[in-house]
Amino acid sequence: MKILLIAQKSSTREILNHYLKPRGFEFIHYQNPIKAMDNIEEVEPDLVLFSAEDFPRHWKPFIRLLRDFRSKEETVFILLKGDVFPFEEAAKASYLGVNGILKEALHDKQELLHLEDLFSRYNVIKEHRDTLRYIPKAVDEIEFIFTKPNSPKLITGKILDFSLEGLSFLPDNPQLTGDIAEGIDVPHCSFRIGKHILSVTCRIIRNSQLLVFKFMNLQRKERNYFIDYIQKRSQRELEEILHPAE
Repeated sequence: MKILLIAQKSSTREILNHYLKPRGFEFIHYQNPIKAMDNIEEVEPDLVLFSAEDFPRHWKPFIRLLRDFRSKEETVFILLKGDVFPFEEAAKASYLGVNGILKEALHDKQELLHLEDLFSRYNVIKEHRDTLRYIPKAVDEIEFIFTKPNSPKLITGKILDFSLEGLSFLPDNPQLTGDIAEGIDVPHCSFRIGKHILSVTCRIIRNSQLLVFKFMNLQRKERNYFIDYIQKRSQRELEEILHPAE
């Protein structure tokens, strides 16, 4: 699997090299986008990461050239943006066949998880879906509530991260959950993911204000809802950029 990085910053190269090389990728780095364009057909990368911040005038001719002979499924093209990325540029990126847009601040765990999402969507990495964890983002409609064991009280809060195995949950009022024993099963928890509300039994693995739950009975159909929703996250983010809510 070949990754082609076009970026000037050594910090971007070091982060990606550290994160991806151990996973078996062949890593190729160009600091000159013109040279990268000259060699693109010979390299035939599976994934291109292009810094729009370093080379704001070069990514459009590069993606046009790439899409002349490699489709979005054959070569994934991810644009790395800075703090400012105009709406018009995002629209052009979508039209030209960019698979996804990330912040170049890849030291941020959330951005690395977003990169994982793109890999999953386009099958760049055959990851272990059961253990891969995700951090909810603004485009995700994800909620979790449960009834406190041996009590009628409904517990609300914020999901910090989640996977097919379970989730980490910060209660709105930790005083209501401080006496819940670790190892206890909590039936009929409600886990909303997109338009689907899943009723699951969860086991409390840890309780230290932050609650860690393990799903005990997630069915295949429900797991498929989960996987499908996560794989479409990048699509939702592009839609949010192109059609922001008023």
